[in-house]
Amino acid sequence: MKTAVIAFTKNGTKTAKLICRGIGGEGYTKYQEQGFITFDSITSIIGEIFDKYEGIVFIGACGIAVRLIAPYIKDKAHDPAVVVVDEKGEFVIPILSGHIGGANELAKNISQITGGTAVITTATDINKKFSVDTFAVKNNLYIGDTKVIKEISSRILNDEKIGFYSDYDLKNIPDCFKETGDIGICISDDDKKPFSITLNLKPKKYILGIGCRKDCENVEESIDCFLKLNDCDINMILAVATIDIKKEEKGIVDFCKKYRLPLCTFKAEELMETVGDFTVSEFVKKIVGADNVCERAVCAKGAKLTVKKTAIKGVTLALGKIKTEIDFLKGN
Repeated sequence: MKTAVIAFTKNGTKTAKLICRGIGGEGYTKYQEQGFITFDSITSIIGEIFDKYEGIVFIGACGIAVRLIAPYIKDKAHDPAVVVVDEKGEFVIPILSGHIGGANELAKNISQITGGTAVITTATDINKKFSVDTFAVKNNLYIGDTKVIKEISSRILNDEKIGFYSDYDLKNIPDCFKETGDIGICISDDDKKPFSITLNLKPKKYILGIGCRKDCENVEESIDCFLKLNDCDINMILAVATIDIKKEEKGIVDFCKKYRLPLCTFKAEELMETVGDFTVSEFVKKIVGADNVCERAVCAKGAKLTVKKTAIKGVTLALGKIKTEIDFLKGN
């Protein structure tokens, strides 16, 4: 998780340094500190930080953090994880995107670093009940309509069973489900509605491999065309994979940022070491050091190649499928 750690005081900066070392975060402070980004007014840059990072940690008061992030909050499917830590690191409090964004998990990790206490307030966690959004995140499932989560959680907290349907094999199924009902969860590649109110969860089971010419301006357009040609839902993409020299390619970076997809990069040597039947190009090898980028990157990420190299307007694309395993205890 790409995380910003923001401190407002000298003592807070000390705690921020400790946290940055522990989680690999990027530090921000009002004071000169080696390795930290210095700011005069956090208000002027918080909007940029809010969109840039998957996690934000404030060292200071909850009230300050709430006021700073309030104008930028969208919804639980898109907001970053936000955690507040007091200057001494004694209390670590997730205040936004606890489940989907991973703030609860981030808070627990930080509390281990500072020796403090993670203050978790979400009802399903403190009552040790099934949390559908946590389950979805840990099993790489795309959540269709996040508004339904509240009603599902409410019923589970009231010890009511909810409907459940799946096209996939499941492990360690809890006892809060039943086959029928007016509301329930459906795990499928399709938008089936087996219940009057259905929360659709789709497995993110594809790796998108990509290569492109330098400064290509139609990356997203080419990807959209490729996915439509292959009847692949963008929400079922788990990650994008490419060669390391493309890690800052604007079109690829912007696409990943827009859809909150991790960008996985590999060195040319790593790609060439990947075993498989690839569409090779000596010209590409001469330019980047690997005879194929998109197909090799898919396989380097551990996926089975399902759609071979397709060239669209200066962009080369390939698709691969990873094994889908759904376990209710995953990550516990």
